[in-house]
Amino acid sequence: MKLRFRTDDVMLWLLLLMQLGFHTNTGYDDILSLGITVIVFAYFLLSKQKISLFRFTNNARKYIIWYTLVVFWCSISFLWSEQSNLSMIKQLIINTYIPVILSAYSINEYIRRGNDGLRLLTALVVAEIFVTIRALIHTPMGELISKFDTRLYGTGLGVNYNHFTTQFALVFCVVLFLAYVFSKSYYIPALFIFANIIISGSRKVLLVSALAFIILYLVSAGRGSITKRLKRVFVLLLISGFAMWIIMSNEFLYKLIGEKTLVVVSEMLNIDFGVKSDASTDQRKELIVIAGDVFKTHWFNGVGYYSFMNYNKWNVYAHNNYMELLADLGIVGFCAYYWFYLNNLFGYFRKKTPKTDFFKLRLSTDFMKSKWNFLGVIFFFTLMLMEWGQVTYFRLYVLIPLLVITMAIEDMKRRESVKGVKHNVSYGQRA
Repeated sequence: MKLRFRTDDVMLWLLLLMQLGFHTNTGYDDILSLGITVIVFAYFLLSKQKISLFRFTNNARKYIIWYTLVVFWCSISFLWSEQSNLSMIKQLIINTYIPVILSAYSINEYIRRGNDGLRLLTALVVAEIFVTIRALIHTPMGELISKFDTRLYGTGLGVNYNHFTTQFALVFCVVLFLAYVFSKSYYIPALFIFANIIISGSRKVLLVSALAFIILYLVSAGRGSITKRLKRVFVLLLISGFAMWIIMSNEFLYKLIGEKTLVVVSEMLNIDFGVKSDASTDQRKELIVIAGDVFKTHWFNGVGYYSFMNYNKWNVYAHNNYMELLADLGIVGFCAYYWFYLNNLFGYFRKKTPKTDFFKLRLSTDFMKSKWNFLGVIFFFTLMLMEWGQVTYFRLYVLIPLLVITMAIEDMKRRESVKGVKHNVSYGQRA
């Protein structure tokens, strides 16, 4: 499948690149990002015959309302926060909320101009490739290799390496899906992104990305093909065994990713592999306990946006999106944030019903009749696993992929429905 790129595509690449790769502490990145975001917004707004600011697709409208409510709750938390968090609220509005809303409008217009969800997902992949190249350029590779310190990845941009690794995992599962379902040409960016995941050495990203690959690889065998599925299981076991042998027998790879991965697996399975957890892992365990204690005493509205760090001796956030939300914003903020996730997930399982029966939730076990439902489930599965080890509710590198994927899925399912296409495309069958 070949896509011919147009001006709309280039403008969208610029928009996504700014949101994913230019919110750093380097030079004038934030100013440049906001400036280009406004220019792209103006392009989509003014290049229409009839200007309308309020015509949105269902998902775009839902997304804007959702995140507006989340930011509103964060903003009014200064009323009960024990220490002033007004400066952080201001940063949230300027550096996150405004770019998110402008991006939502621009992507909405991109879709309404007739560009489909596949082009939108391809634009996300293209933007991520440029983000990755920029991160590599600003990585002190010599120091990273000599010290076996993968946390140096992308640090020349003045941000933590998690700024990149989290979005790598999210885009990796998307590009794998596109490779399995649409075109083998998507394997090239998939391999490039995965290579950077290895270089970054992030334990959670490696494990989650590998798990996403395994699920997609098995499902892509198609339905009713038990022999093919068994062959793929056998191939996976061979690949996994060979990869582990290389990692464990090579000193460089073991120091880079092997030792860290063993620590995570050891803790998950409660098996002693003779490796000790590092200080970072022990700290995160303690932070989760402290965040739980803070939530117990401030369960309704939390201690205020970005305020949990005032309640632990390290002055850091919880490194866990669930516990950070509960501590910062209480049960109200937690439910407000994860409502959007659950609403979309239930939508992938919900059977279509008449409008008079809209509020009745009818779950369907054959949700995989539409390949786009499966993409949604694997994306949220990846995201929610990642959020156990990362605070993301104010991060553009999560909010933008979330916007893109949900809007792309909505558009492609609508097109299938309009065309009357039967939702029985096998995952091993290319469109």
